[in-house]
Amino acid sequence: MKRKTVAIILIAAILSCMFGGCGSKSDSAQTQDKGDSSQTAAAPKELVYAQSMAITSLDPAGMQPQGYPSGYEAAFAVHNGLIRFTEDLQFEPDLAESWTTSEDGLTWDFKLREGVKFHDGTPFNADAVVKQYTRMINPDINLGAYSLWEPIEKIEKVSDYEVKIVTKTPYSAFLNVMAHGSALIPSPTAVEADSDNYGLAPVGTGPYKLEKIEPGTELTLVRNDDYYEGTPLYERVVFRYVSDPSARISALKSGDVQVADAIPVEYADDLEADSNIKLISKPGLQVFGVGLNQKNEILQDKTVRQALNYGIDKEAIAKTLFMGYVTPLAGPLAQNTVGSAELTPYTADIEKAKTMLDEAGWKLNGDVREKDGKKMEFTLIVPDGMYPKDVVLTEVIQSQLKEIGVQVTINKVEKSTYWDQLKVPADKTGYDMALWGYNPSHGSGQIHMENLFTSNADESEKPSLWNFIWYNNPEVDSLLTSAKEQVVEEEFSATMKQAEEIVWEECPYIWLYSNNIISATTADVDSVMVLPVVFTLVHRVK
Repeated sequence: MKRKTVAIILIAAILSCMFGGCGSKSDSAQTQDKGDSSQTAAAPKELVYAQSMAITSLDPAGMQPQGYPSGYEAAFAVHNGLIRFTEDLQFEPDLAESWTTSEDGLTWDFKLREGVKFHDGTPFNADAVVKQYTRMINPDINLGAYSLWEPIEKIEKVSDYEVKIVTKTPYSAFLNVMAHGSALIPSPTAVEADSDNYGLAPVGTGPYKLEKIEPGTELTLVRNDDYYEGTPLYERVVFRYVSDPSARISALKSGDVQVADAIPVEYADDLEADSNIKLISKPGLQVFGVGLNQKNEILQDKTVRQALNYGIDKEAIAKTLFMGYVTPLAGPLAQNTVGSAELTPYTADIEKAKTMLDEAGWKLNGDVREKDGKKMEFTLIVPDGMYPKDVVLTEVIQSQLKEIGVQVTINKVEKSTYWDQLKVPADKTGYDMALWGYNPSHGSGQIHMENLFTSNADESEKPSLWNFIWYNNPEVDSLLTSAKEQVVEEEFSATMKQAEEIVWEECPYIWLYSNNIISATTADVDSVMVLPVVFTLVHRVK
């Protein structure tokens, strides 16, 4: 069946849901763990993970995407950080046994684990931490995540197994940064030997070490028998790039691979019913929406932006297009993001949307609304193949907005050049709307909001972070700056809620949904961990 036909069928189904209702997927079907591991066959000596993105580098300081999230997933297997995320995004010790913070929130003291060595025999100690983290607060070295590290002032050695990290101001997301992939610690010996090519010859303290790498194709890691947490489960872990989802699933069903990520929702129920497969579906933090370019005069009217939100049936999209594997937004952040506040959703209301546009002076003239000689026509760009069902999703949005007299032209963009089209000065934007999915791999709602909604300083320059819609609100800027420096949880949450309420009410986006992260394993694998921050981890020792 051709995609255009599929799109028409999906659009019809969603429009039907808007007026007639449709069923939803039960929560119990979202996560499944079949079988008793005690009754399964012995685990194979080699685990093969079929990834949807190719690995190009394992350098924690490298420019993203390194094959994102695949590069980080492998980097976590080779390296450790001071702390790490648990499955529910709490913080637990890793190379640090414990940590404390000063009363003013400026100084963090970490007691380090003793007796750990890097794969090349270099001892892990305070010197290794100071060397690496001092590199990470240098913007010329930390090419991929400097904005996360910029609030840190210095890293100091207290003793061989104690370090002190001092921030310029209190930093509410500090632990999130320490659990982030950019905080992994490489061997200082390996970095000094060839820092430019470290990403292709990584040396860490992790459960697995490099055997061979074919950038863009396959990475093979071998077991580190000296790993501090005990002997890893598999002798080898292979990360293999398999771009086609049906090929990943076929390989999983045949047993050629034991883990596959980025399972399309249309395959999920079939895999869930297969007794030889375990489906892992977890609500993620990635938030999807259609950014509304504030340089477009029509979209500068908040009433118009709100009407566009009432004109989109997110519930129907979630149930019909994504089969219940996404969650319609009830705020700018996914609900399990640190600092998120649950607000009132923009429930689809076609008549309300029409009335709002009428009252704003946009009267229907044939199929399109007009005002002062201008038509309500927009160009929406979409990165073809970057996000699940991205093009079909925009076609559904196009169809739904047509119902309220808004005309949308879709421009498909090659996904490899999408960033270049978004990150341009304000007068160079060639779009009115842009599909966007932001994933906070650090888990911090404050950093998420800051990246998307902090006002850009200079419209003649590219947006410094991800505010490519040129949203500008000094009050939101002030609130997000305050939240960044609030380490008392109650104060932080209250400030974040204020900022989220303003942004939510002003609708700089057509708010859509947060995704589920869907991976699958063969039935004999029970060591895989899927984190809401997007990573499928295959290296944890159990």
